[in-house]
Amino acid sequence: MTTPLRDTQTHPPGAFAIVVLFLVIITVPGFGLALGISRATISESEMRELAAWPKWSWAPQDMAAWPDTFQKYFEDHFALRNRLIDWRSSLLWNGLRTTSSDTVIAGEDNWLFYGDDGGINDWTQAEPFTHEELEVWREALVRRRAFLANRGIPFLFVIAPDKQMIYPEYMPDSLRRMRDDFRADQLIAHMQQTTPDFTILDLRPAVVAAKPGELLYHRYDTHWNDRGGLVGYQAIVRALRQWFPTLQPLQRNDFDTSPSVPSGDKTTLLGLTDAGKVAMPGLVLRRGDGYRVVEPDRPDPYGEVGLLVTEHRDRSLPKAVVFRDSFAGRLIPFLSEHFSRAAYLWQNEFDFDEIEREKPDIVIQEFVARHFFTYLPYPGIIPN
Repeated sequence: MTTPLRDTQTHPPGAFAIVVLFLVIITVPGFGLALGISRATISESEMRELAAWPKWSWAPQDMAAWPDTFQKYFEDHFALRNRLIDWRSSLLWNGLRTTSSDTVIAGEDNWLFYGDDGGINDWTQAEPFTHEELEVWREALVRRRAFLANRGIPFLFVIAPDKQMIYPEYMPDSLRRMRDDFRADQLIAHMQQTTPDFTILDLRPAVVAAKPGELLYHRYDTHWNDRGGLVGYQAIVRALRQWFPTLQPLQRNDFDTSPSVPSGDKTTLLGLTDAGKVAMPGLVLRRGDGYRVVEPDRPDPYGEVGLLVTEHRDRSLPKAVVFRDSFAGRLIPFLSEHFSRAAYLWQNEFDFDEIEREKPDIVIQEFVARHFFTYLPYPGIIPN
């Protein structure tokens, strides 16, 4: 008689733990999303806004599109997503000196540069301005000035320099340039040739001249820090003196330093921690701020809002409307010391209704150089 064989198979050590770990891995992202563990609206590593929660609608086409929209939201917001991306970015950069994003350029000596938003294109200059594009820009600038001149308002157009314009020595040799100039240079030259009475304020000479003094852009930021912003602001105020002779720009020795205020961007490239940036205290006006933010109610310390309005206790100062991009975030604390009221609008086109409401004494437009690759104005919308 044959005795049945006993089942001697046993589970390998740790099998139960592996099963539990697997279940945790596949359930934590969903549970974390449901519990609202991460409420981030941007991804610093990817330098982009994350998908918003899809609004429900009973319209048939909206209901049909809702699953795909929710899928995009889930992929952007599941628990630990940003943390995992940051860990990956840190590992690749600190271990292999390579970036985890096509939008970030690995430079020399541990410097990073933003390649998206026209950054790489403006550096390589494989596609300079066409004559037609230059003419569109000329018409837009001249018509904006004419619109304001009819209301007795002067216009100052300001070009803010990209990081690679000021620190080209840290750009990688593998990223070759096709021309020595930038689109900003091409527009300035075209305006000088065709409309010599229109002056564009290029902040590069002032910022380059201040470069030996102290660091003006952090290694892992794309914008200038408060030191670079201060230099750019000083050049702007000097230009404004042709209309407001009593304006005097603040000097470096008017400021103390404090670790409680920012010295650079809210975000950093790849979400990496820059020890030099963390250690650099921000600039604080020694006499105290003369202005206050009246809109929005809870101002962002970096000025990252679509509309920001400041008012100064000295009501005799002129009023300003400033159309700007992200580079003006570090300019706002300085410029606001010279205007009884200043409205900062984050947009490239003029808001003519806002100008009529504010009735400013000056309109300033700050425009970062790389955006000459991503934006072309629309002269036709400017009222005659």
